[in-house]
Amino acid sequence: MIYKHYLKKLFFVSIFFLVFNFSKAYTDNQITIVAKINNEIVTNIDVEKETRYLLALNPGLRTISKDKLKKIAKKSIIKEKIKKIEVSKFFEIDKQNEYFGQVFRDFYIGLNINSEKDLEKYLSEYKLKVDDVKKKINIETLWNELIYLKFKNQIDIDEVKMKKKLKKKLSKDETQQSYLLYEIIFSSENKDDLKKKHEIIKKSINEIGFQKTANIYSESDSSTRDGKIGWINESQLSGLIKKELTEIKIGEYTNLISVTGGSLILTIKDKKNIKNNLNFEKEFKKTLSFERNRQLNQFSTIYFSKIKNNVNIYEK
Repeated sequence: MIYKHYLKKLFFVSIFFLVFNFSKAYTDNQITIVAKINNEIVTNIDVEKETRYLLALNPGLRTISKDKLKKIAKKSIIKEKIKKIEVSKFFEIDKQNEYFGQVFRDFYIGLNINSEKDLEKYLSEYKLKVDDVKKKINIETLWNELIYLKFKNQIDIDEVKMKKKLKKKLSKDETQQSYLLYEIIFSSENKDDLKKKHEIIKKSINEIGFQKTANIYSESDSSTRDGKIGWINESQLSGLIKKELTEIKIGEYTNLISVTGGSLILTIKDKKNIKNNLNFEKEFKKTLSFERNRQLNQFSTIYFSKIKNNVNIYEK
């Protein structure tokens, strides 16, 4: 059950193109190699296709310059290739696990699309096919399965303390705050690097907004969704994060919050009061699930950074 809840969170190349040469352009189809990750290559055609995919997920990205959008797309492909290489060591990459169907449905419902047929129609506007998306979702689903299997025994939650805190909260107040949250997560090598990246991110937020900045700079998987986490009740949040959120208004963003494997910045897109007439067991399960997913996401970020350092990446 834990695993199931956590999981709810393209190409064919001829052998000729496996010769790595950044400067070589294939003029017939105007194909150039722009990156290589171990033996996986990325062409300008892949970047263009990824750009269309990201626009399908986030039409608001149209307001970003073409150069920035290409950089986002290239970063997205490289991240996917690294994950693909890693999961291939443990799973059959073309085989879908039992949770794929639910993850796929959650994907198109998240786009306000009601069926696979409607998704096919929507994607055709971006010159994409459903199979293109299924391959991407499959890699992500297998990655989540890998993270769960590797780190499930390292999840550290004091359930007794959590229940006590939740009971106190639900009995004390008639209502509680619920936040629509977006995140930016990034890592740094040292204090100077942290300060430099933080300044760059703050400047970008002020210039193009939080969500587009998340697309560009966030290392979380939520970056392709504008950094969206979703609606979270305050009873599900740690004391530190709740304190940071109470000090900002809608549209503002928090100070840096130190998390395992990096630094976190949150913004409130919206908030509302909800009545505390909630079923305790259901609310506890939601809180428990949120905390498990939070820790697994942190393990995912750490593990990705680790394997990325062991991958040969060349970019033009």
